[in-house]
Amino acid sequence: MDRVIHFIISGEEPCEYTGVIKSQVLTIKEGAPTEDDLKLKLLVVTGDSTSLVEMFDGIKPPMTLVNKKLIQMKGSVIDSMSFSRLWDIQKKY
Repeated sequence: MDRVIHFIISGEEPCEYTGVIKSQVLTIKEGAPTEDDLKLKLLVVTGDSTSLVEMFDGIKPPMTLVNKKLIQMKGSVIDSMSFSRLWDIQKKY
């Protein structure tokens, strides 16, 4: 799954991060994707920092946050679903 995931985070300290998954290696860097990054398929995840932390911590399921419009995922539906399952988190919900 070679992909680029661009996180646009709003809230008290807005920021952007780019995760590049290539050859089963994940690299995270601050800022928007580079031109080279954009040669891979792109998934853009936007939302406030609180909602994203709740998702990453397993407090709330990603699709619940998407359905409530607290986070948005722009890209293919398959990539969005795959992103939701990238990590094996002990579910708290």
